[in-house]
Amino acid sequence: MKRQAFVALAAVLLTSLSIPCAHAAGGFYLGAGLGHTRITDDTGSGQFDSGALAFKAFAGYRFNIIPIIDLAAEVGYTDFGKPSQTVNGQAVVFKLHGVNAAGLVIFPLGPIDLYGKVGMLSWSLDSNPSGNTTSTSGTDPFYGVGVGFKIRSVGFRGEFEQYQIKDVDRVQMFSLSLVYQF
Repeated sequence: MKRQAFVALAAVLLTSLSIPCAHAAGGFYLGAGLGHTRITDDTGSGQFDSGALAFKAFAGYRFNIIPIIDLAAEVGYTDFGKPSQTVNGQAVVFKLHGVNAAGLVIFPLGPIDLYGKVGMLSWSLDSNPSGNTTSTSGTDPFYGVGVGFKIRSVGFRGEFEQYQIKDVDRVQMFSLSLVYQF
């Protein structure tokens, strides 16, 4: 019985390794998505922890050169929305947006892709944690993981990204995106 289970598992693994070669396609792609951002920060007068609707747009190129994994390069723009919260009787709002560049490592499993990404975000932040609006900007790293599903040239992505912005304790984003590959 154990031998039959082992043979079945080996057959599934070998089949799944041959699927990426048949279905993975390289080339340019464009995408747009909606998501939910959560920003957490110590404002000095209390803890800010709020979320907002966010959106993103991106373009990339998927290299189909390695049989088992794919690599991609991507640039994009993300607007993290305007999370707001009352902290000690004062309305606090964070307005964060920026452009990014990232590299992706993609594990194609037929029409499903599992991927990880790492990159840099050039950001701009307007906030009013102490009642006065302050503007800061910088460039900091981010990383993420996701899953994609593709039918012909149209695909869908679900992903989680964590941003390491130096002036904010934590910035996270969950998003769903529509992708078109040329």
